[in-house]
Amino acid sequence: MQRNFLFIIAISFLVGCVQTPLTKTISDALGWSQNVDERNLNPDYRYLRVSTPERAFLMVLGYVDSSPNGNIETWYTNAGQVLRLQNGRLLSTKGFAVEWVSVTYKDLPTWSEAAARPRTRFIRYRDEMPGYKVGVFDMVTIRNIDPPQDTRIAGVAPTSLRWLEETTDTSPRARPSARYGIATRDGKIDVVYAEQCLGQQFCLAWQQTWPATP
Repeated sequence: MQRNFLFIIAISFLVGCVQTPLTKTISDALGWSQNVDERNLNPDYRYLRVSTPERAFLMVLGYVDSSPNGNIETWYTNAGQVLRLQNGRLLSTKGFAVEWVSVTYKDLPTWSEAAARPRTRFIRYRDEMPGYKVGVFDMVTIRNIDPPQDTRIAGVAPTSLRWLEETTDTSPRARPSARYGIATRDGKIDVVYAEQCLGQQFCLAWQQTWPATP
């Protein structure tokens, strides 16, 4: 398990952002600004570009836990937001307007299996805040789609990726539950970009391998 303490991460950002004056705040150094896509970053750390409807910002990989189903990555901001991802898919959030405190999946296909089939169904359970809704059940359908035109992806052409979309029995068809842009790298399918709607009015997007590799 790889661990990096948050204060070390924050300091490393400041050192790595060579064009950022030290008078700027740590929050600004961590990407809480409109020019986040132009920021010079410390290459010793891995970054996740995350966007909400209001803004884009960066998260740093804090640690990786091994798991039989794929490594679990925990990403942080200095402001306290946390994302846990496994194979590019959401496991939990903290510090956002809507939080999925815990997410589990049943009969979840691998990305290879999902990409090879017209559509596949699986079950998702989640605990949600605010209101602490426990064990919310979703029957999810995942299917292949054409490259969408309305994503928040940056630095990568949507047409260069293969796209999968998830919908649930309870979500309107016009608002997919989730979308994933995937690519095959070194013989393995990776999620390059993902967006997950945590509520009717709140969708979170994240982009791995940042800065982007077209």
